[in-house]
Amino acid sequence: MPKIKLFNKGDVIQTTPEEGYFGVAIVLSENEGTKELYPRCHIFITTLIFTKEINFSDLKIKDFKLVEFEREYTFELEKRKREPFKRIEKTIYTYTRRNKANFKVIANLNPEEIYNGELPFEPQILESGIRIVGCGDAEKNSLGRTAFLNWEKSQNSENN
Repeated sequence: MPKIKLFNKGDVIQTTPEEGYFGVAIVLSENEGTKELYPRCHIFITTLIFTKEINFSDLKIKDFKLVEFEREYTFELEKRKREPFKRIEKTIYTYTRRNKANFKVIANLNPEEIYNGELPFEPQILESGIRIVGCGDAEKNSLGRTAFLNWEKSQNSENN
């Protein structure tokens, strides 16, 4: 059985958040794991979405922006019913380094050119407001999904 390839710090990954669409994600860090945990990495999902496969030469580092998305908070299960609210959030995800979905790595770069802040592996909200969230293995249609949904929403609002 072939060994599963690992993501490495600086890998630029072509994501496939929807059939016929491609996105870009960057591995910001890596660790070797422990006896209890697989090796892990932080992955930065960019806002870029394309309708054709990506060549790294077509990309500009200045265009690598972290996806922002609107999250709605509700309090239906609380005894004291607070009003729901929405908040714009930025998230960096932690995944295992295992590239089980066989994502195409299109380049390797210095990730500090993209993000040079704190990167804990424990889920938390950083002082910068960025959320760190754990996700397990990166999957074909989920890696970059928030970027695709935001892009789709912007396309629909431009057409209306």
